[in-house]
Amino acid sequence: MPGVLESSVPLRIAAERVRRRPSRLEDCHMMIRRSTWSCRSLACIVAIGMAALGGCGGSDDSGSAEPARPQAGAKPGTQSGARSLQRADVAPIVAPVSNEEPPLELVPPVLDFGVVPPDTKAQGSVQLFNRGDKPMLILAAEPSCKCTALDDIAGRTIPPGESIELGAVLDESPNIGRKSATIKILVDEYPVVKVLNIEAQVSLPVRSVPSLINAVRGQNRQGRIIVESLDGAPFSICAFHGMTPTYLGFDPATDEPRSQYALTYDLDAMSEPYPRYLVIETDREDVPVVDVYLRHETTLPKVNRRMMMSGGYRFPIGRIEQGQSVEVEIPFKSPASAISAVVCLLPGVQSEMIGTRNEETADGIITHVLVRITPRPDFTGLLYAPLEAMSSTGDIAGFDVFGVVVPAGQTCSGPTGG
Repeated sequence: MPGVLESSVPLRIAAERVRRRPSRLEDCHMMIRRSTWSCRSLACIVAIGMAALGGCGGSDDSGSAEPARPQAGAKPGTQSGARSLQRADVAPIVAPVSNEEPPLELVPPVLDFGVVPPDTKAQGSVQLFNRGDKPMLILAAEPSCKCTALDDIAGRTIPPGESIELGAVLDESPNIGRKSATIKILVDEYPVVKVLNIEAQVSLPVRSVPSLINAVRGQNRQGRIIVESLDGAPFSICAFHGMTPTYLGFDPATDEPRSQYALTYDLDAMSEPYPRYLVIETDREDVPVVDVYLRHETTLPKVNRRMMMSGGYRFPIGRIEQGQSVEVEIPFKSPASAISAVVCLLPGVQSEMIGTRNEETADGIITHVLVRITPRPDFTGLLYAPLEAMSSTGDIAGFDVFGVVVPAGQTCSGPTGG
């Protein structure tokens, strides 16, 4: 996206690049104005003004005035007929700064990217209207996270009653769920920034509500999950993490397929350690599995800082026909040494590291490891496989892949016992 202002540029540094270089005299007043950004009271502003009197004078190269000569009989270090200048003799300088938001209207007031598929970028824009009676200079616009890139509008002036467009790009995310961030817009002569909220819902065409179960410290051991298609098309649920689904208000033996189901879950019926993702199998061609993130003490990843994953730990492999294999890329953020092998810990499933490729990003080099997953020929049902990547120096990083293996020509494998 042309003219992108990344979030790594601090808001005030970006503002300084827009302002013109002040003269010596203007520099004092500028210091006062800028410092009021961090001041919360009048006393703070007064203190800055007092400091400016002593520290911003400097010499004037254009002046030729001579210093006052002491009169005869005067004591060293004093002047006859003059009294010492005390700090209280100087009136405090208070910079005229507004405490209000700039008269900047955002249309729409919230930048909502809507539903975004995983691993997909989203683009949007908002109009910035000047509702004041004088031109408005934009000093900077900064997102709250690196997941958002913006048009560079620093230095642009909006005439009264007119507007400019601010474009934004939301980076792709592999993780399901709601995403939110903010954009702070700094306007000249206004210490209060204008805040634009941005939102997105990363979701598959069939989603679960909630997309996350927080089971830490014994919470939410039992509950319900809504599984629904966003396009309203009916579908069937084949299995709930390899087990027979438990429905509320629906009988699959007598009722027609629906676009929405209510399921119940019971963690007490499952053994620990729990899977990081609960996998719901469907008969949809485009969404063979729907995953629900299960947050629990046993599902927290063991982070190896020498082999850190990039973008999270969610690696779905979809539907695999019996006797076939599937390939998946696993990204690592600047690994300390070369990754040499990937081993599968699930009996009956083999993993093979095919190769690697490097990608230069703003966050450093991302190493993508291509892995081939091959279940044994008679394997069917839920495939939830823990894998370990190993480096040439002995570092290990663990992660899981999940999907479902179905007989040839079928769309469901059904319950297999979990």
